[in-house]
Amino acid sequence: MSESLSIRAGVPGAMIKTEGKAHASKKCGAKTRDGDPCKNWAMTNGRCRMHGGKSTGAKTLEGRERIRKARTKHGRYSAEAIENRRLFRAFLHYTNDLIAKITDDMGLG
Repeated sequence: MSESLSIRAGVPGAMIKTEGKAHASKKCGAKTRDGDPCKNWAMTNGRCRMHGGKSTGAKTLEGRERIRKARTKHGRYSAEAIENRRLFRAFLHYTNDLIAKITDDMGLG
């Protein structure tokens, strides 16, 4: 058998030596939805790019802040938006009371 180099999928620039053909490379082996083992080439962690495992999450405060900002879709429930709605409701109640008082004073009500 001749020794050859093959490139592992999902690992840019990572080359491994395989004896013989490329199909001799290690396979992912994760269980697929139909119950068969995954046939994609494995990365260095032993799984393919699709079954590589979950992220362990951001470790730094900057990373966590970046995730928090990325998850904000509209800001409807942010503290600022809630306070703005509270102030607007208070303004509406005040103007309604003022209009009621004016119409009573003028005898229109």
